[in-house]
Amino acid sequence: MRILLLHLLTMMNKSLVLLNHISSVYKCGCAVGSTKIKYEQTLLASACNRLGLIVCNRRISRTHQDIQLADKPLTKILRIAIIGTPNSGKSTFINQIVGRRVFAISSKVHTTRARARAVINLDDTQVVFLDTPGLVTETESQKHNLENSFLRDGEIAMTEANIVAVVHDVGNHFTRGRLDPKVLRLLYLYPYKHVVLILNKVDMVKKKRYLLELSDRLTCKSLASPETIHTEGSRKLSEEEVLKEVKKQLGWPNFHQVFMVSALEGSGVGEVMEYFLQYSRTGQWMYPETVYTDQKPEKVICEAVKSRLLENLPNEIPYNCETQIELCNELRDGTIMAVVLITCPNIRTEKLIMKRIRTIAQEAESELRNTFMTQVLLKLVLQTADK
Repeated sequence: MRILLLHLLTMMNKSLVLLNHISSVYKCGCAVGSTKIKYEQTLLASACNRLGLIVCNRRISRTHQDIQLADKPLTKILRIAIIGTPNSGKSTFINQIVGRRVFAISSKVHTTRARARAVINLDDTQVVFLDTPGLVTETESQKHNLENSFLRDGEIAMTEANIVAVVHDVGNHFTRGRLDPKVLRLLYLYPYKHVVLILNKVDMVKKKRYLLELSDRLTCKSLASPETIHTEGSRKLSEEEVLKEVKKQLGWPNFHQVFMVSALEGSGVGEVMEYFLQYSRTGQWMYPETVYTDQKPEKVICEAVKSRLLENLPNEIPYNCETQIELCNELRDGTIMAVVLITCPNIRTEKLIMKRIRTIAQEAESELRNTFMTQVLLKLVLQTADK
């Protein structure tokens, strides 16, 4: 700052010396010249005077901008993609880190229906989490009436992220012994990415020694070093080549680190965040300081109601219900008042929801209070699609 101020004063002195020199030359010319020469020199002096002031002002302006840039603190940015199979705990993990329920959660699969972002600011660093729907096949997408984005959101998040975190459910006895083929496919398609493995739901594993054996299996007893990672410009495998590799592998040998957490209880989550922050990069923040998600409030409210339907209704019934905002207002005291319309596929489903509507509304209100950090008044209205 001190150097820039001295530089500013030096330029101002040089500009004043230049103007004084021009003025002295004009005075000499006026004393010996004719009337015409005096007139032309007067015009020239006036033009040079204006030019000198413009040059001086521009130099002062540039110096002022340099001072402002020096005063402005450098910010850092980090984008993290969270991928995994349905119900592995991706949204719960992000909610724990952010400190509020940004994403709806339930015990059923496919609660997260679209790619969304959660934002947390720590000092000069902004961390953006890219939450993705659980990876599915086309058959699974059709079975659960899922959006087309389910098939491509994982890949989009992979391309945007600086770090990729694979959340693996170790509480599922049937699938925990290997990485899901859909996860492996993405890792083979983007082998140059910085990827970490997060073993979630470790609280459900009684024999903790088994976690070490599982870690060895899922990492192929190998962790990546900077020298062994592919560069982004290296040749990508074709889909056929990827499928052949996926069939042969149970794990991925290029994970940078392995973490064991219980996202629901919050254990181990802090260590993961500390690791992430090491890899933040200098850059502008993507969102203002007050933003904690890129989702609109209306979307958050609908997703909260949808998650409570999933939790309180049996089997496939909640997947066939649609939620829509009818009213969403913020009162003077900060209270959010919302009316959500639930469209049921038939009268039978409407009657079933009517029996549990108070519980669904109360649970959704509780979730939304945690999200918005304010009082929420929610009313649910039912209608039947076939009417």
